[in-house]
Amino acid sequence: MTRAFVAEHGFSLEGVSPLAIANTARVLMLDRKGRLERGRAADAMILPRDTLEIAHVFACGKQVFRAGELFFTEKFLTHGDRRISLYGG
Repeated sequence: MTRAFVAEHGFSLEGVSPLAIANTARVLMLDRKGRLERGRAADAMILPRDTLEIAHVFACGKQVFRAGELFFTEKFLTHGDRRISLYGG
């Protein structure tokens, strides 16, 4: 959604981000999500302006995705017989 507003409709990334991030967190009542502030979860996504492709993702202050690859997996995900699939382009 954010990419379409910026790339196809000419909106600024700074103008669209609060709609996609802070408002969504507020509606879902995710109190520690949606903004980079002291005491919050420290989740962030870095998108290069020229492509708007996800370059890096940080969750709870830890880098979990970089250069197109999953970089970090929580230990609880490596144990057990659960199957986790990620979909998207």
